[in-house]
Formats: sequence, structure tokens, C-alpha cells
Amino acid sequence: MRFQTKVATMLFFSSVLGTAPAFSGEGVSRESRSEFVYTTNQISHNVSAYKIDPASGALKEVAGSPFASGKFPISVTVDHAGHFAYVVNQGSSSVSTYKIDPATGALKEIAGSPFKVGAHPLAVTLDPAGKFAYVTARDSSSVSAFKVNASTGALAPVGHPAATQGNPLSVTIDPKGRFAYVANYDSNTVSAYKIDPKTGDLAVAGPPAASDIHPIFATVDPAGKFVYVTNYGSTTISAYMIDAASGGLTPVAGSPFKTGPRPYSVSIDPADHFAYVVSWSGNTVTAHAIDPRTGALSPGAGSSIATEWYPYAVSVAPSGRFAYVANNGDNDVSAYAVNPKTGTLTLVAGSPFISGKGPYSLTTAVVAH
Repeated sequence: MRFQTKVATMLFFSSVLGTAPAFSGEGVSRESRSEFVYTTNQISHNVSAYKIDPASGALKEVAGSPFASGKFPISVTVDHAGHFAYVVNQGSSSVSTYKIDPATGALKEIAGSPFKVGAHPLAVTLDPAGKFAYVTARDSSSVSAFKVNASTGALAPVGHPAATQGNPLSVTIDPKGRFAYVANYDSNTVSAYKIDPKTGDLAVAGPPAASDIHPIFATVDPAGKFVYVTNYGSTTISAYMIDAASGGLTPVAGSPFKTGPRPYSVSIDPADHFAYVVSWSGNTVTAHAIDPRTGALSPGAGSSIATEWYPYAVSVAPSGRFAYVANNGDNDVSAYAVNPKTGTLTLVAGSPFISGKGPYSLTTAVVAH
């Protein structure tokens, strides 16, 4: 069974990627919020939803989960307000949009969904204000902007797609919504863009930054100072400093930094102390301490811990207390408690938790109720 899953996974490898952002939940009291995990299941063509136990970190599947999506859903994100979830369907060249039930975390597809996007879409993310969504497309080597209807969550195209380098696998936005960054797998580069705050259009912010071999996933730290990119072909993670004026990228001294074999995705805790990287072939998640001044990475205490087979995505919960990993090869989600001082991960009782077939992308979200 594991061998068959591995073969199916590899067929999709060169063209798929999900995002795994964490959300702060600022302005929402702990008494009136809940935290959830959402995973896209690329083989069973649906989305699993789980409620996080705030005491233990254990996951309980939401009633009605998994929820139907388009073909081969490979990327999921939730707006920072916790109102809507967006799922890229690679096989359908579309984005499914769901209204999140604030009490239960259940998903209900909105009117007009799914929304057509460019051929072979790869990833989706939203700006912090939830005004614009951005979707990368492999066939056109581009990233497209969409205006988000604040009431319904519906998407409408904005302007013209911005050109990327070859095979843009991931897109991420800085916490202030000023800049966007795209990891280009084939060209070994990271593209930088400035976001028009009124229209959402993207303008190139300088030449693409060189990365190590096959950059596959990019994220910006919560302070908005650094970009971190996993390099699938190099067993490294690249770090860049963001120019606050232009959005351009400069490599951090010492970058790229060593991590586990075939690193797939990275998530940073809300306190901006640690970066967590999943290793696809190493079946591990590795903690790296972040130097707040330079952005440099160093191994955290108890830096690596085992996952299940072929982990593709990692996300630290908005509370910063727990981290979750989507294990594509074993059709489940691993849960870990996070030590806020050392960054050490400890497996949560009952982990792993069953998902749909081929969980690929995973995100955590805070929902007010």
C-alpha cells in the first residue's frame, strides 16, 4: 500500500504544491475562538477539516468532513478573519471557495464556486486583509490576482497575470500585504513583486533572487523581515532579507542552511522564534532557531522528530502551541506539542489522525464565533 501511494505521489510531484500559513488571531479573545486544521486530499478529491483540542492539541474531525472539492486539490488557505477557505484544484484548473461555519468549522461551498483559473494551477494565498487572492499557474508560468468579495468570498480576476520563472510552485505574501514572493522550481529562483494596495496588481520588485536547486515552498516570517524557501533538490533552506522599501531580496549571510533530505515545506511559529521544515524522503520535521537580527537559521534543541511517510506540509497553529504535518504516504496528519522556549516537538497523544487519501496541503486557522 505504501509503495502504491509513493508511485501516485511522484506522478504529481513536479507540478503540485500547497501552502501552509499560520494565522495570528489578533483581536479575537481566546474565549470566543476555535482553531482548526484543513487538509487537501489529492487522491480522494476532497478536503478534511478538524477541530483542535486547545488543551491537548488532538484533532477531532468536523461533522460532514471530508468535503468535496474539484479534481486533485493540492493547495488550501484560509483568510485571516477565518471566514472563507480556498482550495486549488489542479486537475480542474479551478479554485473552490467555502464559507466556514464559525461554530463548527464545517465548509459549505459558496454560490459560483469553483472559479476558473489558469491551466495547471499550483498554489493559492490571500493578502492579510483578505482583499486579494493570488494563484500560481504552471502552464503559463504566471501568478494571477483576484479580488475577493468581502461578503461572499467570491473571486473576480484583477488585471493581467504577472510573469514568473519556470514552474512557479508556491506564492506567499508579507504580513503587511505589500509584497508577494514566488518559488520557481525549474529556474532555481524566487520572484519578488510589489502589490498595488488598491487594485491588487503585481509589479516586479527587482530581478529574481537565486536559490539553491529546485525551490519548492516559500513563506515570510511573522515580522515581515525575511523570506524562507525550501529547496527540494538541495537538502537546504534558503533565507533572504526583505528590502522594506522595494520588496527586493538579499540572501542572508550563511544561506542556504542545511536541513533534512528533500525538504518540502516550512512553517514559522507566530512568535517568530522557530522555523519547522518537513523532509519528504527523511520522514521528519526539523526545528530551526531563527536569529531575529539576521534571519540566520541554526538547529533547534531536539531538532528532528519522526513523522509518518512522505510528509508534504507543516503548519504551526495560531496559538503557537501545536504543529501539524500532512503525511501523504500514510493518509494521516501528525500532531505535535511545541515547546515555546526550545522549539522542541513532542508527539500528541492519539497522533496520527486519519485523513482522506493523499493529504498534500495543510493549513491551520483561527475562527471567531
